[in-house]
Amino acid sequence: MRLPSTYVGAKGEFVTVSDQNQLIANWARDIVTQTAPEELPLFRIQSVEYFKNPNKLLKSQKSKDDMLGFGAGEAVILVTPYVLTIATQVIKFVTEELSKALATQSADAIGDIVKRIFQRPGKKPDDTTSIPLTHEQLAQIYNVAYQTALGLQLPDEKAKLLAHATVGSLAVAPS
Repeated sequence: MRLPSTYVGAKGEFVTVSDQNQLIANWARDIVTQTAPEELPLFRIQSVEYFKNPNKLLKSQKSKDDMLGFGAGEAVILVTPYVLTIATQVIKFVTEELSKALATQSADAIGDIVKRIFQRPGKKPDDTTSIPLTHEQLAQIYNVAYQTALGLQLPDEKAKLLAHATVGSLAVAPS
């Protein structure tokens, strides 16, 4: 579930787990903004807890859902821990696919491409342009996001919503 602990960036700097976590958190925040903006005040706290121990945060979320799930009402599911897990898996998938496709490229080139793919909408990179993804690549990312959500035992409707938001955040038309 983890990305490599360090690699060398384009400018010769080491990219650390902290940098990777920031990339995941920034992208996950964008997805939470689209799907559950009411959770934004808790996003930072939950993301810090997620990066300390992802499984613990998800287990505590599931046990809260179980406790709230009795009676006539429906349990309230906070999506933030799930979005963080989905974002981690999608970034891992894209990094692995790029590594295969760019086997002759260096780790710094791959790291830069991953950062450009997951950059925040409206934020211009310093000296590069964003990388457009093909329909096939977006379909693969949708599948990774959807299967991850189902693996986390989210209801099908919620899993589809998060998978669509994940792909939608990457399939922004160029300005």
